[in-house]
Amino acid sequence: MQITPIYNNINKPMNIVLLASGSGTNFESIFSKQEELRKSNKFNYGIISLIFSNNPNSLALQKARDRGITAISISSKKFFENLNNDPDNEELRSLYDTKVIEMIEENGIEPDLIVLAGYKRRLSQLFLDRYKNKVINMYPGDITKKYLSRGKDACIQAIENGERSIRCSVYVHNNSKERFGPLIAQSPEISLIEFDISQNEEMNKKIREKGEWIIFPYVIHNLIANCRVSIENNKDIYIDGNKIVKRDMQL
Repeated sequence: MQITPIYNNINKPMNIVLLASGSGTNFESIFSKQEELRKSNKFNYGIISLIFSNNPNSLALQKARDRGITAISISSKKFFENLNNDPDNEELRSLYDTKVIEMIEENGIEPDLIVLAGYKRRLSQLFLDRYKNKVINMYPGDITKKYLSRGKDACIQAIENGERSIRCSVYVHNNSKERFGPLIAQSPEISLIEFDISQNEEMNKKIREKGEWIIFPYVIHNLIANCRVSIENNKDIYIDGNKIVKRDMQL
């Protein structure tokens, strides 16, 4: 058995490629933390060197360009329409992801970390193997809960199952057949007691502000970029050399 750091070069900033599809709010929080740490010189940190989107109209692309970051796109909608085929076909998903990899690497980028920041395309195993254990994602809910299902907001499911609070989860995405991967860390509890199931927009706003925009930048810059996170057997996470269990995952 081998424990492998997700990133292990403390002598240089970690090179990040970010994948996004929407408005780019998580990108903004990650970039803001990057600039804060760069100016303070207190920690190592990650640098977003490129952003890719499957949606050419994603606001995240323009936000990246406004900050001098290379931003590229391949429309997944047009890609699969031109092939007259199912966008969930694994073989064609691999073909699309091959094009994504080519675009990233043609720009001279060798990612130390791939960050999924609201990326709406399911990744193929080909992509996950190309960047093995270097792809991380964030979910606005507690991925340890057994009741979670696709197609419904995590906050709604939490309330329906009697929860009074919720946590955001950051995890390694390394298996295309599984919805979630090894859990790295979770946000502090975010109270839901003032909401009911009709208030999903208000809940999600609070979850973004109190959870997503705190935990995602922290895991990327303070943990992974400082060589503090390792993985064993594609499933067990270690922080500072210690194997973590559920009670250790919260900030």
